[in-house]
Amino acid sequence: DTTAQENRSRTISKGYWFVVSGKEYRGYVMYQSDEAWPSLTEDETRSERIRYLGIFPYVNKPAVLCEFDEMGEAAIIYHILAPIGYLLLLILVIRTARGGKKKKKAARKPAAPQIFEVRSDKDMFCPNCESKLPEGAEFCIGCGKAVNLRTPEPMEASQAASSAPPQGDAGPVGFSDRCNSPEILAAAQKNKKSSIGCMWILVFVPLIGFPIAGLLMDDFPFGESLVIGVGIALVMLVVNLLGLRRTKQPMWEGVVVNKYSKEKSEHRGGEDDNWRTYTEYNTIINTDAGKKKTIVEKDSGRHMYDYLSVGDRVRFHPRFGTYEKYDKSKDRIIYCNVCSMINPIQNDRCKRCNNLLFK
Repeated sequence: DTTAQENRSRTISKGYWFVVSGKEYRGYVMYQSDEAWPSLTEDETRSERIRYLGIFPYVNKPAVLCEFDEMGEAAIIYHILAPIGYLLLLILVIRTARGGKKKKKAARKPAAPQIFEVRSDKDMFCPNCESKLPEGAEFCIGCGKAVNLRTPEPMEASQAASSAPPQGDAGPVGFSDRCNSPEILAAAQKNKKSSIGCMWILVFVPLIGFPIAGLLMDDFPFGESLVIGVGIALVMLVVNLLGLRRTKQPMWEGVVVNKYSKEKSEHRGGEDDNWRTYTEYNTIINTDAGKKKTIVEKDSGRHMYDYLSVGDRVRFHPRFGTYEKYDKSKDRIIYCNVCSMINPIQNDRCKRCNNLLFK
């Protein structure tokens, strides 16, 4: 349409063909643009650059639609944000499907067990004349003697009473079973969701920020900014996925066998003499599986180094990345396994996150 005005969006459709190594390939595209294309007469062609995948030329597109110099800033930003939008849409669909499955499972939940009253065989006959007694009789119809019927006991209650574990006072010695309580499991799930949210933020910020900076800054080439942004985003994604994977590992127990500290130095960047000296504290644990685990802490963050002693038995909780001591009888403090806050040993809940303490 040669008479169309400039900056007026219209639908452009193109059919094209090209030759690679003597073989002809064809393609077709349709897109929105403000460019004006005059109509072609029959058998008339127009030359245009086509970009294709070298190992598979069937994947191709006109160069104007895939080269950064030709696409324009708006198209580049669209192509950057489109995969992110598709990913978020996929996550939304998956979570919606999971929510539907949970609702179906809740609807199929079996009804509460019914309580049946059972009459004992001994109550069916008179103890004096052994005549058969009708249901609910208080006197024998044969000899007239009063019958002492025992109150039927619900089967559900009797079974629950017989199977209930003996209750005792939970002392400060021993590993706590609160790690499996619904409240703690909910806190672990909440921490996992927060970690996943932080992971996506750390991935999307460089992935979007660097290309935008490359578009807006003349001294920062767009190609370089795109490579840097994608590289940093991939590093953040891998690091966070490894961290999430560690939270799924099983719990392990072990014994503290050694503790030591040493002075170390690190270069802080900038000038050559910009060095920092710090103290590294190491707590060595031998697990029941025969593996060696090391808790590494620096400077004032020597919490486990001071809390644990050689010979202490400990349990590691991978959901939170924290440790629990077996014998707490001589301790005046206890660490919250959810948020790592120090609490008095008398507390039953953490004073910061209000979660149950493992005691």
